[in-house]
Amino acid sequence: MPNMHRSFCNPPSVLVLALASLPLTGLLAQTPTPVAVPTWRYDVTHAGQNTNETALTPANVNVSTFGKLFSVTVDGNLYAQPLYMPALTMSDGLVHDVFFIATEHDSIYAFDADSNGGTNANPIWQISLLNSAYGAAKGATTVSSEATGTHDIEPEIGITGTPAIDPTTNTLYVVASTTENGKYLMRLHAINILTGAEQPNSPVEITATVPGTGTGSSGGKLTFSALWQNQRGAVDFYNGYVYFAFASHGDDGPWHGWIFAYDATTLAQTAVICTSPNGQRYLLELSAIQCKH
Repeated sequence: MPNMHRSFCNPPSVLVLALASLPLTGLLAQTPTPVAVPTWRYDVTHAGQNTNETALTPANVNVSTFGKLFSVTVDGNLYAQPLYMPALTMSDGLVHDVFFIATEHDSIYAFDADSNGGTNANPIWQISLLNSAYGAAKGATTVSSEATGTHDIEPEIGITGTPAIDPTTNTLYVVASTTENGKYLMRLHAINILTGAEQPNSPVEITATVPGTGTGSSGGKLTFSALWQNQRGAVDFYNGYVYFAFASHGDDGPWHGWIFAYDATTLAQTAVICTSPNGQRYLLELSAIQCKH
């Protein structure tokens, strides 16, 4: 597959694709090694190693045979790793090798991975999870980084964690943050990678309350906060379940460690763990001493 390099500049972001070919010819890539990348760092081991690579060698990875193939423009910053699936019959009726991009503007794109010319000049499909067709209320926006009081992800927070694809059902699982009517929400979406449509039972709002007396609790109960929790870790799909975890935005706010599990078909929540239900957030205040000379 192409070696995909991400850009973290302000929107619109540009994703540059590079690959080896012998030689590079126009905008067409070599015949790719058909290795899917349905999850963060290749597979469920997350080792970051393509053990089935057959095309790249020390002899052909050089300035004359390895380089930029093309770039595409998207509407937001990229924190999620692009994913790749070969030989998909997409909604246009054609077979494509496809890479999928999720942005902090709550958009997901499907692009042809081998060419951006002709009919591939535009995305095969593009969706916005801020749209009512994807469960959002009218006027929904992403979450402003100002709302968290931090600058770890800016200027907006939408899709941060890398999605995961179940190749057997052609379903992409992704967590998205939104602001709707003054309320902060997170949803788990199951997206058909061939069409960009929601799968049955999707989306579902992510909620949880556990017994606890920790920071942010009330009456001996601790409720998950869609504002203060940061879904930075990659989503995982394994044995029919979807898993994802949360930590903080810059250690700000009444945050806790949370881990969720959902049935991949029904999207019913099957398990939730709060790792710090009784934990307190302590602030260390430092006094600055001004030295006069």
